[in-house]
Order: sequence, then C-alpha cells, then structure tokens
Amino acid sequence: MIHLFNPRNSSDFRQSLDSEFKEYLNQENLRFPREDCLKIDLHCHDHNSDVPDELWGRILGLPETWLKTKKLVKLLNSNDCDLVTVTNHNNARSCWNLLKKGQDVLVAAEFTCYFPEYELFVHVLTYGFTQEQEIILNEKRSNIYDFLRYTAQCDIPVILPHPLYFYTRNEKIELELFEKFAVMFERFEVLNGQRDLWQSVLTLNWVQGLTSDKIKMYAKKHGLKPEEFAVDPNKPKVLTGGSDDHMGIFAGDCGSMLYIPNLKERLKTSKASELALEAIRNGNMSPFGYVAENQKLNIALLDYFTQIASKIKDPGLLRILLHYGDTMDKVSCFAISNLLLEMQKHKHTMKFFGFIHDALQGKKPSKLLQWQISKDYKFCIKYLEDIADSKKQSPEKFVDTVNRSITELFTQLNYLIVKRINKTRFVKDGNILKCFSTEEFTRKFEIPSQVTALIYGKGKRPKDFSGLDFNDLLDNLSFPVLITIVLTGVTLASTRLLYQNREFLNQFAENIGKNKHRKRALYLTDTLKDKNGVSNSLSGKLAEIQRTDLPIDFLICHESAEEESHLFVLPPVASFNIPNYGEQKIRMPDLMEIVKIFYSGGYDRIICSTEGPMTLVSLFLKEMFNVPCFFFMHTDWIDFIKHTTNLNRHERDRMRRLLRMLYKQYDGVFVLNNEHKGWLTGHEMQLDEDKVFLTAHHTKPRNYNVKPIQKPLLFPGCNENTPVLFLACRLSREKGIFELPEIIKKAKLTIPELKIVIAGSGPDAEELKSELPEALYLGWQSHEQLASLYLGLDLFVFPSQFDTFGNVILEAFNHGMPVVAFDCKGPKDIIEHQVNGYLVNDNQQMAESIIQYFKTKTLNQEMSVSAIERAKSYQAEPIMKQFLSDLGLLENNTKEVSTDELIMEINNNTSEHDDVKRSVA
Repeated sequence: MIHLFNPRNSSDFRQSLDSEFKEYLNQENLRFPREDCLKIDLHCHDHNSDVPDELWGRILGLPETWLKTKKLVKLLNSNDCDLVTVTNHNNARSCWNLLKKGQDVLVAAEFTCYFPEYELFVHVLTYGFTQEQEIILNEKRSNIYDFLRYTAQCDIPVILPHPLYFYTRNEKIELELFEKFAVMFERFEVLNGQRDLWQSVLTLNWVQGLTSDKIKMYAKKHGLKPEEFAVDPNKPKVLTGGSDDHMGIFAGDCGSMLYIPNLKERLKTSKASELALEAIRNGNMSPFGYVAENQKLNIALLDYFTQIASKIKDPGLLRILLHYGDTMDKVSCFAISNLLLEMQKHKHTMKFFGFIHDALQGKKPSKLLQWQISKDYKFCIKYLEDIADSKKQSPEKFVDTVNRSITELFTQLNYLIVKRINKTRFVKDGNILKCFSTEEFTRKFEIPSQVTALIYGKGKRPKDFSGLDFNDLLDNLSFPVLITIVLTGVTLASTRLLYQNREFLNQFAENIGKNKHRKRALYLTDTLKDKNGVSNSLSGKLAEIQRTDLPIDFLICHESAEEESHLFVLPPVASFNIPNYGEQKIRMPDLMEIVKIFYSGGYDRIICSTEGPMTLVSLFLKEMFNVPCFFFMHTDWIDFIKHTTNLNRHERDRMRRLLRMLYKQYDGVFVLNNEHKGWLTGHEMQLDEDKVFLTAHHTKPRNYNVKPIQKPLLFPGCNENTPVLFLACRLSREKGIFELPEIIKKAKLTIPELKIVIAGSGPDAEELKSELPEALYLGWQSHEQLASLYLGLDLFVFPSQFDTFGNVILEAFNHGMPVVAFDCKGPKDIIEHQVNGYLVNDNQQMAESIIQYFKTKTLNQEMSVSAIERAKSYQAEPIMKQFLSDLGLLENNTKEVSTDELIMEINNNTSEHDDVKRSVA
C-alpha cells in the first residue's frame, strides 16, 4: 500500500522542532510580568570584535564586523531594549567607551577559553567585571577551569553560549565534555539568533534533563567540585537568549527578559545595569525571540561578504603561508582573497554589493538607478526593493523575504548567464558542443597552470578548453557570475558552519533520547524519464520505494515530468543535447532550489547516480550539510570510451584519473558486479574496500494480463515454430550491436529461417539498419509491449560487453526467455551457463550457442523454467533492504546482512533449479 507522501510537506522533523521550541518560548513569555522585566540582548557584537575565532578570517586578516557601536546601540534601542550590553571577543572596549560617554551599560565580553584535554576553544559570556578584572580574565582564559574558578570567586556571572556550536571541527568532542559543562556552568544560552533550531532544541532538552543526581554523579566522575564554579546542583539550570548579531541586522530581535521585582521603584535608586547583573546572578531570566534555522546566519554572512568585497586588503602570500592551518585552509584562503580582490576591479559588481548591504539595512536603491540600469538587470532592483521594504515589517517577515529573494535572484542570474552564453561566438559556432563528445572532452580538457593565461592570455593558445574565447565570455558574464559565486558561497558557508560537527549532534541526540535527526536520503539523478536502461532501472527502484514507503526521495530535473509520491521534479535552468548521444539531454538544475528542498525536507544523506550536473550538486550538498554522500555507478566509462572512441591507453588513463578523483569524494560507491568492485578497489582506482558496496537491480512485478506476441504478426508467412531472436537496448555502438550482423550470418548457415527483432532507438540505429537490413526494427517499446515480445519470442541475444549489469537480462528471465551473452561483467553474475542461458567469449561461440538452443528442443522448456527461477533470486525486498543497510538507513535493531553475502546467496541460489527441472522432466 503506497503511503501518499508529498515530499514538499514532508519535514515532520523540522515541524516538530519548531512546535516544541515555540511552546517553550510561549511558556517563558508568561513567567514574569513585563513591567518588572528589563529587556536586553545578552549577546551582540560591534567593530571591536576585531580578531575572529574562525581560522579563515584570521588568515585573511579580517575583523568579525565593521559595525560601529553607535549604530548597534541605535538598533538595540529601536527594538525596545531597556539596557545595552556589547559582548565583543576578549575585550570590553565598546562598553568602557559607552560608560565614558555617560551611558549606563552592562559591561560584558565573550571570552574564548581553552579546554586543554579536548584541545578545544569554548566561548564564555561574562558580565559585570571591572577593567582590572578584564586583564586577569584574559590571562586566565588559557585554561577554562582557572577562568571559571576565578569568575566564581569574584561573583562574576557567566553563560555558556551556543553549547552545541564550536568554531572548529574537532574529532575530540565527546559527550563527556557536556558532563563537565553540567558541573561547571549554571547558565546556558538556549536561544541563539545565529544558530539553527535543532541545536537550540537539543540544548533545551539536555539542560532540562540535568537533575541534581546527574550533576552530582558527573562531578564525582570527573573529580570536579560544583561549588568551585558557583554551581548549585540542587537548583535548576538557567536558560538565556541572545541575537549573537555581528552585522547590525538582528540585534535586539532575540535576547532575555531579566526579572526584577518592583522594577519601577528600584530604578529610582539603582542603575539598570546593576539590577540586570542582580537578575543574572539570581537566575531570574527567560529568553525571548525566535530561531530561523540557518536563514539568519545566511543573511548575516551575505552582508559580511558584501562588506568584505569592498574592504578586504591583500593579506600577503607570506601571511597565508606562515599562518596556522592546514594546506587546504591556506589554498582556500588564497583563492578567496584573489577572487575578492579581483571583484574590486569590477565597478558594477562592487556597486551591487553596496546596494545589497543598503537593502539589508532597509534602504532602497534610488529611483535614478532604475532608469540607468540595463534592462537585463531590472529584476535585481525589484528584489532589493522587496528586501528593503521587508525590513520595516516583522523580523520573521524580513528573514523570509530576504531568503526568498536571494534564492530567486540566484535563479534569475543563472537564466541570464545561460542566455548570454548562448549569444557568445563559440556557442554559435558550435565549438562548445563539440567539446562534449567523449573523445574531444578527454583530449582537450586542460587548464593552464598559469591562471592569467586562461583569462587574459593573448596569441597562440594550446589546443585545450582554454583555447575557447574566455575573454568573450568574461565580458558578458563577469557581473552575474561573480554575484552568483558570492550567493553560492554564502549559502554553503552559513550551513557548513552550523553543521561542521554534525556527527556529534547525532550522537548527542541519541544520548538524550530526543530530537534525533531522522534518517532520510535524497536521491539525485540526471535521468529517470528518459529512454535508456539506467532510467528503466531507476524507475524500478522508485516504484519499490513508493510501494513500501522507504525513507528515500528522488529528485530529477525535467521539462515535463510531474511530481508524484517520493519524487521531486524541477524544471531545468538550461538543457541541451549531446552530439552522438541521440535523445539523451543534459539538464542544468537550479542549485538553490535543491538546497532548499534538502534542508526543508530534513534529509541527512545523499545518493547520486550518473556522472552529470547532479554529481556537482551532490558534492555541494555534502560539503554544505556535512552529510554522507553515496554514488551509484551504472556505467563503466573506461569501457565506454574504449568501445566508442579511438583514444589510446594514455588518453584513457586521463579519464580514469578523473573518475578516481571523483569517486574518492564519496563516502561509498555502489556497483553492480564483482568485476567492477575489484577494479574500483584495485591499484588502478584505489578506493577503500569498505566503501565499495555490491548491489543489484531487482525484477519488476510481472504483468500476467499481457499476452505473448504472435510471430505471424511480426513476420507474415511465419508460424509459432519459426526461431526468432530478440534484442532490446539503446542502439549505440558500445552496446555491441555491430557484432550482430556477423553473429546472425554465422547462425543462419545452420538455421536459414532464423529471424531477429530489435526494439530500441539510439544514435546508431540507421547504420545498424544498413548493415542488418533483414532485422525487424520496432523502435522504443513500452513495458507492456516489451513483455509481450519476451513472452512470444524465443531467445534474447545480448552482444554488449559494456553493461555493468544488464537489466534486460532480468526482464527476459522474468518472462521465461533465456539469454545468450558475452562472459563479462554484469551478465556473468546473472546468467548460469547452459542452465538459463549461455556465456560465450566471441561471435563464433555466440552463433554456436544460438544454434544449439534451437536445435535442442527439450532444452528450451528447461531453460525457460530456470530463467524464471533465476529472476526470483533478484527480488526487490532483500536487495532494497541491503541497499538501505549500506546507506545506514536501517534501524539499529534490524539485522544487517553484508552485500557480498546477499549477492553470494543470489548467485548460489541454483539448487532449486535442479528440483524444478526434475519436476518438469
């Protein structure tokens, strides 16, 4: 029974988190009377946060923000905050400056403290210290134990902000760290405006589950004394909120209500900052505001990047090389600095970044700009105006508008890029399409090591892709491409920051027994509704997923397909046909739309099949969300190149190295035969043994209402005893179709009445018709038509030595049709020689097997029965169960069987055939 599942509304995980947190905030809103509360944002920053904790920011010499204190204070006041505090990193300069100007301020800072046994830096919000104490605090922060003992001794209240977010990816983070947090901290920030909902709810449930007995047990286990940290195990923990704003966009939207009984009277004799400090010490506080998952951080980073683009200075090569960090960090920073410095040369791009920054502050572009701007960019102004207008509305409306506008802006810029590429000279001349032939791609794909030669080089160029006129492209694409790069980078960075320790978040949820991220995979593919074998096998997989409501959803890019259960369909941004590939299209997907689907759908892993644009999308999602990513390998491209091109061994090796680099990016690769698995794990490809999973396609349910085709309907004058071969495949050279004329000719020497029916279409159909004119060509057939042919004809001939599996072999077996095929890859894992078919080594043996089959009449019925039994070995349930197991989608209490054991069972499941044959005899 199919569960009617709409993937667009499937995020019950996100919805449950949202409901749970809103209920908590509503309860907190009722805890204290508003007239006795000071509203304060306990966590915000300005320009004095000038040394970032993020490694890349330090390498590039960037501050965390350029926001002036005056502007931050103005924003806090506009959001009805009763008191100001500024929690800059490791300093309270802004607070001291405001105090000098006579403004009442709660002195604070966010100190970065070192946790020695974990080699981890932890932030600690600290309030109410003196300038002399600030000096000591900075000395003590090199050891968090000394730091917290000092704050306890001086009665300086502290809060652990964003407990589940760490500024580095650290494999040493473990659950014991949080046992120590429970002993060392009384106050925890449960609502952080820049962190995601999942982390907030996990923090909430963990803190609320900290009983007195647990804290005492943790203290004893780790040899810590709670009283040394001003922690009373018998008191409930205190939960707080803050915006963690850096850009002056969300300051005051989130924060804490500090409860002071008889507030109005007490304000007559005490400063608000003194009363706030008293409330924090007493734990009389409750958080307010809302969490918008990654959207707020996305907006903040967008504003940050727009300012970096105009303010960044050359960090210097030596600074990058000599700075702390691994090689990848330094290479990335080198590339980013060069990109941003290059952007500064593009006047229009820099102006647009300025407009984005203004819009995020609520300022619309001038009316004059609308008259001056090119028609192609009018849509940009509309989105900027929408963003600026939404700033005057509710915070929730602003966040929704900005994220929607940025997503739509990205899409429109991509359409513009495609439009302009289509107008360039090398596209009009057809050069770019020629480069997509496999042979041209392999021979010409190269990038000069001298980067300036690629972009600015003049004169004679090498015969590679750099020989294309990139100057022509850059003249037309510099603005939309640069803006698109920034939008993509912001989206990647904002979510990657939140989920860099995702594995630990999963462990944490498991430990507290709540808010576990559901296990669900998004399956990306470039083909599902096309006319090819891969599409056919994927359709069968989707049908089984729909039938049993498995935790996998497909996503395809297609012009006309309709969404259905477990299937997303996105219209392509652009599409084009590849020369010599017949009806196969390359479709370019909308990256941001897929990102939105992945995030809102609550997926936690990715599967990709086919090496097309979706491959790049899958790797982008992997890096963005820090999730496992798997590849399903349908095609042996090295064999494909060998059969369809004239490339020599060295040129084929180039493609092999490219594929090796690609497959190594994935956490696992699924293959369809033992030979392929051995190749991937051997010296040529060097993939880890435990990352290559053997799987299989499964048979589809047979339609018993289909009747066998009558041979006389196909060949007038024939009868049901006329021997007829059948082939169904894509008619292209690599399928071995040009072996058929020789095979048929040899077989006809003994069986002159032999006929052959060929179903399918492809780029080499006309050439085959000229070489094998006596065959009956039916074109592409539906499933029902193919079933009728399988049932009515005699023997399936499979001349391909390229296929990794051979789904048509299973289809033939399922309908009782034996198969003759070459002894290679997929076929030899399915066919049992002289039991349900034949495995041969050359054309002569194939012809001899055809003759043997038709000359031995008693063999036909036995092979037919054996074929049906063999097909039963490839049932959907065990194959899909193992597929889920290898993906990590099965529950822990489910017994898992290794893939090798499953395939061994399939391959060895032949004993029943003997019983069947005996019963038939």
